[in-house]
Amino acid sequence: MRSRSITALLAALGFAVAGSTVAGCGVAPAPAPGKPAPALPADSVAYDRLPVITTRAPLFPNSCAQFEQNPQLRSAFDVGSTLFDPYGSVCVVTRQDGVQVEVGAMNPTDRLPDPWTGTWGAYSYTLQHFRRSLVQDNHYYAVSTVENNGCVYSVNTGSSQVLQVAVKPGGDPGDYTPEHGREIGDKTCPGVQQLAETYLKIVDPGGGSLAG
Repeated sequence: MRSRSITALLAALGFAVAGSTVAGCGVAPAPAPGKPAPALPADSVAYDRLPVITTRAPLFPNSCAQFEQNPQLRSAFDVGSTLFDPYGSVCVVTRQDGVQVEVGAMNPTDRLPDPWTGTWGAYSYTLQHFRRSLVQDNHYYAVSTVENNGCVYSVNTGSSQVLQVAVKPGGDPGDYTPEHGREIGDKTCPGVQQLAETYLKIVDPGGGSLAG
């Protein structure tokens, strides 16, 4: 159960904490996994514990192959060029307008066997923006955070891998206060959510966090 002191800390840092500590004690209600994936209850964001599965194959192939081989994906992202960063397991997609979109994943490791639990639980209290949500018509659990003056969407796709889509303009973060983090999140996260949903729609039709 999340303690009141941690909840207060999150609130003080400007995190969007949905629900109460009481909700955080239980497991979020959810339908049974199915195909196509069922929609998730809207109040899932109020719970610290989710009825997740890890049986699905990872969506991101740890390469840029999807953007190189899928014309629909290339068109939807208006791809100019791609470059894979093996260190971060990220495909950097440079769009025709020059904006760089990072599509990648957090994969399980010996040191981090369950990356999703920490993502949903906001285990990094240095975050200046943290918001739980449901994306793609409430079919996927997701978390948005702010990094390098941009937004990162981390999505649970029913596998042990956490999908991430990000736009990070970089530059001097300036006075990086909680208020500044919220401003960046409000400005950039809606567009990144659209990109994440576009990717999911093309790569994982009928999918979701509880896709059977």
